[in-house]
Amino acid sequence: MKKLISILLISIATLMLFQGCGSDQTEKKDEKPASAQEQIEVKSKQILLAFKNNNMRYVSQYVHPTKGVRFSPYGNIDSENDVVLSADELKSIMIDNKSYIWGHYDGSGEPIEEDFGAYFKEFVYDEDFLNAEKVAYDEVVGTGNTVNNIEIIYPDAHFIEYHFSGFAPEYEGMDWVSLRLVFEEYKEQWYLVGIIHDQWTI
Repeated sequence: MKKLISILLISIATLMLFQGCGSDQTEKKDEKPASAQEQIEVKSKQILLAFKNNNMRYVSQYVHPTKGVRFSPYGNIDSENDVVLSADELKSIMIDNKSYIWGHYDGSGEPIEEDFGAYFKEFVYDEDFLNAEKVAYDEVVGTGNTVNNIEIIYPDAHFIEYHFSGFAPEYEGMDWVSLRLVFEEYKEQWYLVGIIHDQWTI
C-alpha cells in the first residue's frame, strides 16, 4: 500500500512539473516583441552613453550596414553634401586627423572644416544629452529659422530628439540645442542612419 501511495505521489508531482513547464512556454509565446519605439529608445541610450565616453567603436555596431550614418550640423539636412561615414570608418574615426567639410556655419557661411574629434565636440555631443531636459520620439522639439526637413530626407525612419531649452537666462531660450538620432529598419533591426545637431540659427 505504501509503495502504491509513493508511486501515486511521484506521478502527481511529475504531472505538475510538466504542467508548470507548459505554462512557462505559453507565457513566453504570448510575450510581445519589443516595439520599434522601445528598441530605438534602448539603442539611443546606449549610443549616447558611448558618445559621452567618446567610444565610436561601440557606436559603429548600431550604424546602418549599407547606408552608413549621415552627420548634419543643423536641422536642415543637406543630403548631397553632409558627410556620411560607414560603420568601419567610424570605428577608428577618433584617432583620424583627416579634415572633412561638414557643412557651413550658420551666419558666416564659412565651411565647417575640421577633423571628426573637433566636429564631435561642436556638433554632436556638445551638451550632456544623456541627461537631456526633454526627450521626444518622432517629434521635433527645437525649432528656429532653419527649415527642418527630417521627414523629407528620412521618410521611412523614426527619430529621438534630446533637447535643452536653453542655459543662460539673458538669451531667453535662443541658446537651445537638440540632438536627433535617426533610425531606419534593415532586416528586422533598427540602425542609426542620421545624427542631426540643431540649434537656434540666424
